[in-house]
Amino acid sequence: MIYHLLKQLIKLLLSVFFKSIVVTGKQNIPDAGPLIIVSNHPNTFMDPLIVASITNKRIGFVGNAGIFTNKLLASILRYFHVIPIYRKKDVLPGEKPDNNEAFYRCHQYLSEGNMLLIFPEGSSYYELKLREIKTGAARIALSYEALKNFKGKLRILPVTLDYSDSIQFRSMISVTISEPILLEGFKELYQADELECVRKLTEAIKGALAKNIPHTDGKEQEDFLVKAHKFYTAYSEPEADLHINPKRSLALRNQLSKALHHVHQLDRTLYQNIEEKTQQFFASLKSENLTTGFFTDSFMKKSKIGIIVGYSLQFILLLPVYIFGVATNYIPYILPSQLFNMSRLDIEYKTSVQMFAGLITFSVFYPLQIWLFRTYISNEFWYTALLLLLFIVAGYIAMYYWTEVKRFARVLHYYFFVHAENKSKMLQLRNEILNHIDEARTSLAEPRRESAT
Repeated sequence: MIYHLLKQLIKLLLSVFFKSIVVTGKQNIPDAGPLIIVSNHPNTFMDPLIVASITNKRIGFVGNAGIFTNKLLASILRYFHVIPIYRKKDVLPGEKPDNNEAFYRCHQYLSEGNMLLIFPEGSSYYELKLREIKTGAARIALSYEALKNFKGKLRILPVTLDYSDSIQFRSMISVTISEPILLEGFKELYQADELECVRKLTEAIKGALAKNIPHTDGKEQEDFLVKAHKFYTAYSEPEADLHINPKRSLALRNQLSKALHHVHQLDRTLYQNIEEKTQQFFASLKSENLTTGFFTDSFMKKSKIGIIVGYSLQFILLLPVYIFGVATNYIPYILPSQLFNMSRLDIEYKTSVQMFAGLITFSVFYPLQIWLFRTYISNEFWYTALLLLLFIVAGYIAMYYWTEVKRFARVLHYYFFVHAENKSKMLQLRNEILNHIDEARTSLAEPRRESAT
């Protein structure tokens, strides 16, 4: 009962915290039977919450033993069927991790027809790429099936989490659920060579996850990919804008990563041209405090007077709502980020801390303001209900208003302070980069066409 109530609360929190969660392949989740869900792990505690929110059945989890050191937290984790797994850094130097009991508990949990979520990367980092896959998930799955003579009907379900920005409030997530990996075909290999079978299954898990995750070899390439994606959606496929079509946009980022990786291997000169010019373009944008939108064809065709008048009218009309929204939402909104900054936790914990801290701050400040209203102004029920609705609506409008104010400041800067020569150079650089990226995407498609013929 508590689990299902908390699950609904988590769904609500996720829908508020993230602008969009796009789920693809939900039909691949089996209705019954033992199941191990494997997923990449870029966002600590947020990842299991997202995976759990998209399934109908209750999920158990495999977690690092290090988080079980606190007795109160350990009892809560056990209630939610979190099974501790020991890593080398969880035991004393010279000792080997002993996970026999953990494997037994996993087998027992799966034997009851349950779902078990495992993050085979073993740890969480704020990055796009898929890290090294550990063998734990494969060993648990194969040892379970071996006990059942490979008739246990266990399946492994790969789930890929792709965040537009895993630490950013109101970012987007693409959740891709691939077809389950069946284990019956591993029986003969397991009986002949257990270690090789574990390696093969681990590679199958890695391949299923990697196909839906952008390919990068480090932070430098990741930064380049993010900029190339932002550039290409702005100037070549605006209909794949992240805020308009998150699913298509994140899929395009994955395609771009493959194209750039392909070019990096086969044509270093082309790759370096794209990278250097893209970095140069974004450095110019930063120096002028501009965004990619200023050099789209649609913006440059718009009337300067029309844009300025439109912004001005919007600000005048929404100003009272903005003031009300800031007055009633600023403190509970800003406190979670301040608490995270004070905590000195790793960046991977930012969204988790902010979401749960926000739950507390808004749960305190909204009732406090309502109490003040009912005490000193009116205790009518409908006025109170309307006030609560206004808090929420005005809060969103206040965020929108401030974003538009910053955008308008850049618009004025673009029109009146950026030299025409600089605009012309950036436009020329834009066209050169577009040609290079199109060439890269074409080079990726050509071998496929050849093989098809």
